[in-house]
Amino acid sequence: MGFELIETSVENGQYHVDLANPDKPNPINDQLQAELGEVIDEIEADEDAKVLTIASAGKHFAVGADIARMNEWFQEGEWDELITFFRAGQELMSRIAELDVVTIAGINGYALGGGLELGLACDIRIAGESATVGFPEVDLGMIPGWGGTQRLPRVAGESTAKELLVTGRHVDADEAFELGIIDRVVADDGIGDELAEYRATLAEKPDHILPYLLDAVETGAESPMETGLSYELFCNTFASFDEETSELIAEFADR
Repeated sequence: MGFELIETSVENGQYHVDLANPDKPNPINDQLQAELGEVIDEIEADEDAKVLTIASAGKHFAVGADIARMNEWFQEGEWDELITFFRAGQELMSRIAELDVVTIAGINGYALGGGLELGLACDIRIAGESATVGFPEVDLGMIPGWGGTQRLPRVAGESTAKELLVTGRHVDADEAFELGIIDRVVADDGIGDELAEYRATLAEKPDHILPYLLDAVETGAESPMETGLSYELFCNTFASFDEETSELIAEFADR
């Protein structure tokens, strides 16, 4: 596949995407949405896919939605174009969040607005020590439109999410880690190595079980405890019929 705004690589079910706008710090426009969508298409069709890491080839992860283009639609009254853009962004983030592979964002520099929403759509977020995240939409008279108001409370808590959203303040990597927005903080020049280590580690995990693990956590997070426990039981019962699981259990039993 030929892309203009991203660089991609894949090996043994390990997918990696670098946001790589040559002119700007990765504003999320309709072209970037489409290119990321093509990668997701490929992952969904790949039975061997296990992990997707998303990072940036430049100084910043992503500065958010393409505000300049949005302003043109506002000024010209092209509301259909604007709504289509918002819906496409929501669909993209939802597709990433629902992938049956582990998704990891490697955040450097700024991850603001839609850039942070892209990170929040991933299962895990790694940040460089000088990274900055936030939702500045309130200062533009808007609210996040690609899942920020829904996913931020799920990782940082409702009151923290409200405070960050209504103030629009930027948060550095250390505070973002303390708030639960970021899962690990590493040296700025260590993001690539960290993501590569995750890809290698996950590539060695049993092929079939990672989607069940992800689904179990997500089901439990949005359901009563009893529902989550029932899903756990279902997954383990189903997995016990899998030949690979049977072999792994036998191997551990013999130790």
